[in-house]
Amino acid sequence: MSRSYKGIRLKKNRVYSTEDLQRAYAVGANTISNWRKAGLRPSDGKRPYVFRGGLVMAFHKARHERLRTRLNPGEFKCTGCKSAVFPELGSLTINRVPNGASMAFGQCSECGCQVRKFVSDADLVVFERLRDPNTTVDSLHEGIGRDPGGIGISAETYSPHWWGGNDRVVYNWQVHAGRLAEQTIDQHLSAIRFMEEVLAGKPFDRLTVRDVDLVRSALKGAMVTKGEGQKSRSTASHQASQIMSFLEWLIKQEGYKRLPADLPSYIQLPKAAYAEAMPKGEKAYASLEEAEELLQGMPALSLADRRARAMFAIPYLGALRADTITSLRLAHFDQDGRKIIQDATTSRTKNGKSLRISWFPIAKAFVTAVADWVEQMQSMGLRGEDALFPSLPELKRGSYLRDPVRAPIEPMASKDAVAKAFALACRDREAKYNPHSVKDTLAAERDRRPLTQQQRKAWSENMGHESEKVTEIHYGKLPEAERFALFEEIANGKGDVGSAPRKMTDAQKIALLDELLAKVGWQ
Repeated sequence: MSRSYKGIRLKKNRVYSTEDLQRAYAVGANTISNWRKAGLRPSDGKRPYVFRGGLVMAFHKARHERLRTRLNPGEFKCTGCKSAVFPELGSLTINRVPNGASMAFGQCSECGCQVRKFVSDADLVVFERLRDPNTTVDSLHEGIGRDPGGIGISAETYSPHWWGGNDRVVYNWQVHAGRLAEQTIDQHLSAIRFMEEVLAGKPFDRLTVRDVDLVRSALKGAMVTKGEGQKSRSTASHQASQIMSFLEWLIKQEGYKRLPADLPSYIQLPKAAYAEAMPKGEKAYASLEEAEELLQGMPALSLADRRARAMFAIPYLGALRADTITSLRLAHFDQDGRKIIQDATTSRTKNGKSLRISWFPIAKAFVTAVADWVEQMQSMGLRGEDALFPSLPELKRGSYLRDPVRAPIEPMASKDAVAKAFALACRDREAKYNPHSVKDTLAAERDRRPLTQQQRKAWSENMGHESEKVTEIHYGKLPEAERFALFEEIANGKGDVGSAPRKMTDAQKIALLDELLAKVGWQ
């Protein structure tokens, strides 16, 4: 069976045990052992082995790239697992062909397929040295060096700044952090790796207060730097909190209890650091009217086009994140109840949050785009537990989709299709909006409408926010140009404190007047 490992994506900052890799790649322990012989390096030399996710992914990528360039001595191109592999030495035979060349035959060490190639003297040297049970491909690589004839993949191939000494304790922390949502774990790991990068891989069991202060200084500097490496105040604050949480856990672990008890407190950022940082650049988001224009301008000829239209429209109905959109199922779109079911048990949601979302009262075009897609999916044979937005290869399976006893069509693992849908919608516009900008659009729309305090609260909660404060602080801020224009009106005496909201329709003005009369008891 082919094992090209396509579609398998590990998290780059996570640490995986041998058993984790076996489950992820559906392979046996011998395959992981063969990978190590072929150059995949564990994080350290201790058993049981642990591996950094980014290194495992780079290892496979490098092997596939070598198939398009040049194999290292001793390697074969396997047509089964589509990798550059070394053969099982017990299966290796070498025959002379009439022209005097040598042809080697053997079995792939990973999938068992037959491999063969014309071999050179360098190949023969490698085969002979590998017959020594104490020799690994990694050691051969170290001996030969990093020239084109080198064997295996060194850590430098993956990243110029990779240290594995702390991966084992990070792996233990991952077990502790299993109570958190997957995205939250990833964010914490990013902060931990930032600390490790700043300290050039210093072992965590030798941390000092000066080290943590150095990390704090790096976070402060990242808030005021420009370009690559810049962090917003929010990101720096979150990472400081995440590092503190990790350090609080770390000082309680065996082998780390000698660390200073007050170590976590040294990562706290001073308020002055936030004052020094310039506000993050304004986020681009469309008005609802502009979003409707973008939707109407999207093509609808092909199945892929119609899926893109629905993917672009549905976040405006429910303030949905891209990852949630791609993980929805048909049953989650309740057309009769005008609701979207955000079920964390079957969908990928932020912080594992489940919510019944009422459609936001916006233009009918958004509803139509999604409803038409649902109708087409049902006509093709999809039903309740099937993905609302299946991959295009799944939709080409024809009669299988109508099989009443088939397994449900699973949602796509990647949110890339949603990003592409937004790129398609904005293809002819200078402004480029992303899926997350929809939350800003809906937050800004809330402020433009004459809503009561209770209605504003309901609008925020429908966006998945626990309080109005979250909506106010993080979403729908006035674009700088609009803010300047409003202040210009104030300076010219065109704005009054008691004036009605701008751009109100007659119906909105009447509704506002009715509300004011009701407040003063006028019947």
